Amino acid sequence: MRVKYQYNLILYFLIALSILALAFLTMSYNKEISYNLKTLKAELVLYNDIAYKSIMANTPYDSIPAPSKVRFTILDKEKIVLYDNFNHDIEYDTIQRKELTLADQFGVGTVFRKSHSVDADFLFHAKKYDGLYIRTAIMCGNEVAELVENEQRYMYLIALLFVILAGAVFFMTHKLSRPIRALGKFVEVVKSPDKDYSKINFSNDEFGEICKRVIDTFDQFEKTKLYKQQLSQNVSHELKTPITAIRAYLETILNSPDMSREQMLKFIDKAYSQSMRLSSLILDVSTLNKLDERSDTFQNEEVILSKCLGEISDELDYKLRQNNITLQTLFSTNLRMNGCYTLIYSLFKNLIDNSIEHGGENITITIRAGINQIPGDGGYRIDFSYTDNGKGIPEENIPRIFERFYRIEEGRTRKRGGTGLGLAIVHSAVVYHRGEITVENRPEGGVIFKFHLYSL
Repeated sequence: MRVKYQYNLILYFLIALSILALAFLTMSYNKEISYNLKTLKAELVLYNDIAYKSIMANTPYDSIPAPSKVRFTILDKEKIVLYDNFNHDIEYDTIQRKELTLADQFGVGTVFRKSHSVDADFLFHAKKYDGLYIRTAIMCGNEVAELVENEQRYMYLIALLFVILAGAVFFMTHKLSRPIRALGKFVEVVKSPDKDYSKINFSNDEFGEICKRVIDTFDQFEKTKLYKQQLSQNVSHELKTPITAIRAYLETILNSPDMSREQMLKFIDKAYSQSMRLSSLILDVSTLNKLDERSDTFQNEEVILSKCLGEISDELDYKLRQNNITLQTLFSTNLRMNGCYTLIYSLFKNLIDNSIEHGGENITITIRAGINQIPGDGGYRIDFSYTDNGKGIPEENIPRIFERFYRIEEGRTRKRGGTGLGLAIVHSAVVYHRGEITVENRPEGGVIFKFHLYSL
């Protein structure tokens, strides 16, 4: 299922906004945490200074003013506990705690940890003074403990969010730049000799569809370019034969003043035949070019098929009688359709010409037709079968029978005067009427062409 590029953009931006919103909420929450911890720390700093001033005023340790929730500890310069308001009767040795280590290094140190002596969670703040350390602490409940732990995890969370956001941006830019990479790959393939477009992967959205159309269009241009090159080469080659023959006949006449009238007329007749072949070739090439370009010169009209076949029969009557060929049409005289009369005429004329030239003598050509209604739109098509009981076509040549300038070695030689474009015109005329055509040999001999034409 193809996803619209617009929806991809919306999805990617929603992902990015969600990550940014989560980061913002995390930062806001951390700001609240930091504010609460700073408030607690400010209280401890205040009590530190109060305790120090009291000591400097020679106030007894147990008379230093402090709220009942605040624990304060006085240590000498060797970090031996001199007094602790939460443990009056305990003798202390030298202690090494992280907050005191920080106070040694930086003058102050603040740490959240469990007290080894009281077995409770405290926020400790120690400050180094002249000759002593004063450490204050506030016992913390679960909420404060969670605030402190969250603050410690905050930097890790921010780092994780940054990694996720970077990954999301990489993923989105990778997806959004896929059409550009596909076009880049297309340029590489164009420059390569094999022109294998199957290796190009397209995104499943509008951009991918546009890229496919660009490549299909370019591929069609390449095929058209190759076809025109081949057509030019073939036309040039085909033109040489009649032109060379006409020139040879005329030169013979001009260079033979003593030639008899009978001989001269014979050469003129041959030159005329070659000129007719040349004219036929030019007309066929012109018709194919117009079909390739879907030229507006082809006008659609109502075509009475029996009348069209009758006119073709009259035109080819001499050839049919000369080869003792019977042409029979097995369909209603009222059968008609909307289409291009010129192309339908060329279609059947070329098929009959093909049978006359290559099917042999004493054969029968049969054309059958019937209407096939199209459900839903009220239109219809006409299904045709064209058969003859002549020589047939070698099986190995059937796949190429509709190629331009293609001739079967034994049957379609230049001595018969064909252009090699007749069946190509047949195929193009069928395609013009949105139809399809197939050909195969009949078991009883001869060939059968099956095709259908839509009423336009």
